[in-house]
Amino acid sequence: MNDQGSPIEAWRSAPRPSRPVLRELVIHGPQSRTDLARKLGLSSGSLTRLTKPLVEAGLVVERDIRHDPVNGRPTRPLEVVADQLLFMGIKLTSERVYAVLTNLRADIVERASAPLMDLTPATVVAEAGRLADRLTASGATPVAAGIVLGGNAHAPAQVDESDLLDSGILGWQGVPARRLMAERLGIPCFVKNDVTALAQAYHWFGEARGVRDFAVITVGDGIGYALFAHGRAVRMTEADLGEFAHQILDPGGPMCPSGHRGCTASYATTRSILMTAAQGMCRFPTYAEVLRLALDGDSVCQETVQQAAWAVGAVIANVVNTTTVKTVILAGEAVDVVRIGRPGLERGLAARRRDVSGIDIAVREHDFHDWARGAAVVAIQAHLSDQH
Repeated sequence: MNDQGSPIEAWRSAPRPSRPVLRELVIHGPQSRTDLARKLGLSSGSLTRLTKPLVEAGLVVERDIRHDPVNGRPTRPLEVVADQLLFMGIKLTSERVYAVLTNLRADIVERASAPLMDLTPATVVAEAGRLADRLTASGATPVAAGIVLGGNAHAPAQVDESDLLDSGILGWQGVPARRLMAERLGIPCFVKNDVTALAQAYHWFGEARGVRDFAVITVGDGIGYALFAHGRAVRMTEADLGEFAHQILDPGGPMCPSGHRGCTASYATTRSILMTAAQGMCRFPTYAEVLRLALDGDSVCQETVQQAAWAVGAVIANVVNTTTVKTVILAGEAVDVVRIGRPGLERGLAARRRDVSGIDIAVREHDFHDWARGAAVVAIQAHLSDQH
């Protein structure tokens, strides 16, 4: 970075017309000026004028010469300087807080987690603050923080649309979460639905980078859903997500805690999987035990896993049928039922869609720090949009 100030000050002083160049380099990595000009619809002269102040400010650097594969001409790719700015991501669950520190391209540089003794806002904010202090003990100061959590399935708005947050997972009603977190962390904070943030991370920096149409379905404590169409996230309220989780798959199926018989949540949530297995085992197993016994050939646990996987397959088919989106990413703490019960997933898919060719299903390894990374991406996107 040059001697004009800190990295954050240099970003803030970057000319607004140059911001699309920075965004493109952040998302897609090093690129030649020719490629950048083509993607942004600019002439080579215009691109040069836009990138010159970025290079002079130390926000963008030129890499070693390489030869263009099309015309053979030498070129020096441009790359954004990603490691000088840090962002924090915090994922809240009903049991723990997970936190990460990332660079501008969402590479995790530090991670930590801690249990929650209770779910009161004061306790959750205090624990998140302690984790933030631990991650920044070396003196690093993040630009901003993203906080993600599940909302209230009956709320008529998105998590980030109100200053007062309701969360069914945490039992919160009317909590000023963004303000409380910003006061404790001392940096701008942005609150988002956890599945929406996870999908944004996949879109910018993961499996869905460059994919214009895709869906994310998560299974765990609840059923989550996010949809991208034409490169943009489809707006959904928390109530929309609640309806998705309780769509009826079999009117004669098991009953969920909300009183619906045969809905998605009655089959595929962690709680539903445990309840189904318990009926056959005559005792309450752990989730890990159900998976292990299913792999070992236990008939009760195998049927439980197959049933849950069937429900996920049926939901995927419903998504494909109604949206025509054929790229689906599965994630969440209960996603291993899909790996173990893959035949069940395929039966559920085939039962609701005749043509299953071309459907691309990616199953993510579960790690709550991956969700915290999604929270950091929320902060990165806010930074690039200059919202704070």
